Amino acid sequence: MSNPDLILHTGKIYPDAGSRRRFEALAVRKGRVTDIGTNKRIIATKSKTAKIINLHGRTVLPGFHDSHIHLLNYGMLLLTLDLSRARSIEEIKKRVKGWNPTGSHDTWLLGRGWDDERLREHRYPTRDDLDLATSKPVFLKRICGHVAIANSAALSLAGIDNRTVDPPGGRIVRDSSGKPNGVLKETAIELVEKVIPESMEKTKFALVHASWKLAKVGLTSLHCIISSLTELNALRDLKRERQLPQSIYAIIPSKLVDRIGFLGPRVRSIGRFRIGGVKLYLDGSLGAGTAALNQPYDDDPSSSGMVTISSRELRRVALKARDSKFQLCIHAIGDKAVDLAVEVLGEVFGTKGCRQLRHRIEHASIVNEKSMKEMRRLGIIASVQPRFIYSDKWAEDRLGQRRMPQLYPFASMTKAGIRLTAGSDCPVEDPDPFEGIWSAVARPGLDDRERLTVSEALIAYTKSAAYASFSEDFTGTLAPGNAADMIVLDKDPYESSRESLREIRVVRTMIDGKVVS
Repeated sequence: MSNPDLILHTGKIYPDAGSRRRFEALAVRKGRVTDIGTNKRIIATKSKTAKIINLHGRTVLPGFHDSHIHLLNYGMLLLTLDLSRARSIEEIKKRVKGWNPTGSHDTWLLGRGWDDERLREHRYPTRDDLDLATSKPVFLKRICGHVAIANSAALSLAGIDNRTVDPPGGRIVRDSSGKPNGVLKETAIELVEKVIPESMEKTKFALVHASWKLAKVGLTSLHCIISSLTELNALRDLKRERQLPQSIYAIIPSKLVDRIGFLGPRVRSIGRFRIGGVKLYLDGSLGAGTAALNQPYDDDPSSSGMVTISSRELRRVALKARDSKFQLCIHAIGDKAVDLAVEVLGEVFGTKGCRQLRHRIEHASIVNEKSMKEMRRLGIIASVQPRFIYSDKWAEDRLGQRRMPQLYPFASMTKAGIRLTAGSDCPVEDPDPFEGIWSAVARPGLDDRERLTVSEALIAYTKSAAYASFSEDFTGTLAPGNAADMIVLDKDPYESSRESLREIRVVRTMIDGKVVS
């Protein structure tokens, strides 16, 4: 097509990030790729008004997707207390005591990121620890988000006391006298979360702040894990107001299906904002010891983790999703949870239904051979977070050496024919896609037999991610007709060593042919 309004030339342009086939130049018109080829041929189509960008030999890839991100949580982490660098409970107490961003005496103090594995005391903080720091209500989530600590003021506002029973799929940890010690696991976290005031203004500010930071690392599409109707409405408003640059694929909690499920798929889609998935939590995390395993934890033989909803409830939600034509995105980390997810999806949807709705297992950290075969047969997508490989340095202590070959079996799943889509689970992990790509390819600390190739890792962040969000017709590659979502890199990943992959930087991010970072 002639008359492009944008031309990029003299570069190494990979229209398909999973292929080594590259071109020199690319043309764009009205936000869509129109042609790709040699410098001579593409430059010959330029008009007087076309913008011309000389890449000076730099590499261009399709824009990256993050297939599993908690955008609001990331935005709030940027605005609240970030405890990811804390190395002792005493340090956490000092940070809590000194934190007063608004000066208000009735403001909740919220934070996230503490990790008992990195604390000098090697234990969870408790309400008693936090009560020594402040009388304000305090609520601090562990880095994984599956454990939280609340002080006495927060527990009181939530109505949690000696008489409060554990909610289904959750646990209120208690001291020897039966008094809640402030530690909340899984669904028990919601008992406090529901009484924390929500502000639409603050929600929107956090979402916008996070979104533009993510654009800087090359993320042009976000599969957002939504936690509330307020967050969903804020995202939709912001996207309509063009305050968010990325495409948004909203994955809603099952509690919102009744409110939204009656809407047809077309109504659930407004431009580059779409509601498509339903998130279900089947278990917790390996870090918190709540991921559901078929065999007990090596470092705690009394526990095999926890399944957070019953198989009956899972089937009920699956039937509702089938009627409403929602994709299911099932959080399942342990092999017991993965087995249950695969079994119920096969029963309720069958092969045809699973392939039509492209159901996903989020994380799929430990997968046995039997479940792999079923995932392949049913067409279930594995939505994985490669950066976990680097972070989970304690994995062998949790699982024991015999189970380590089943941990993050990305190569085995790929060879089995399972489609992998990649994300960060930010703010659990660094959202920079090259941290994930490096982890998947270098596999630091784990058996290298499960390494992905550079090509396979890039596909998981582009083509497969587009497929997992039903957007392969306009994103995922730079094929003519697709959105001109692309990133310019300072190095070519195909010409980089394994270790240097994490050093690659995005120098320019473009969405719909416009520079956003």
